[in-house]
Amino acid sequence: MARRGKKTGVLDWWQTVFDETKDLVDDTLDRIRDDDDDAELSDEVHDLKKAVAELNTKLDRLISERK
Repeated sequence: MARRGKKTGVLDWWQTVFDETKDLVDDTLDRIRDDDDDAELSDEVHDLKKAVAELNTKLDRLISERK
């Protein structure tokens, strides 16, 4: 009878490990699939491109004024 208890304990432990691992994977996938971050990143990239274009225009103007 003692053997059966140990076996059940090991099975319970493995079930807990599997459940926790599944929860971890599910949470990770949810974070990866989060679309809100993609929209924010897209907006930031657009703003940075605009700022770089404005800086290039100013630099071109300054260079032409120095000549």
